[in-house]
Amino acid sequence: MKKLDDVPKKNIFEVPEGYFDRLPGIIQTRTSASTPSPVGIPSWSRVLRYALPLILVVGAGIYWYQNNSSSKVNVQSELASIGSDQLVTYLDNHELTTEEVVEMVAWSSVDLDDLENTVYSTLDITHPQLEELLDEYDEL
Repeated sequence: MKKLDDVPKKNIFEVPEGYFDRLPGIIQTRTSASTPSPVGIPSWSRVLRYALPLILVVGAGIYWYQNNSSSKVNVQSELASIGSDQLVTYLDNHELTTEEVVEMVAWSSVDLDDLENTVYSTLDITHPQLEELLDEYDEL
């Protein structure tokens, strides 16, 4: 087995005569040939690389928002055009129980107060009449 010290040392790389003397001049001519863009003015490649995708995303967001908000207005106007009689008919024909409808509605405190005032304002029942009604329900 040979040792590393036994391998002859040859310089297999050759450098042309005066190469390192001319090297600084070659580098300087290459760097001065390309003119850098001024610091304040961005190049078009940067504008296209960063601004164009941003513009596309903003445009898509505006388009989506306009379509989404206009569809909400259409739904609200259509719901407002439906009469109470039509709603009652629909609910009667579609096997929904009162409990299911009540569970689906999000009641606010104002809604509950209005409902309570409506129910109790229509009832002009005296105490003896109320007792009589309660007795009837107890018999059932």
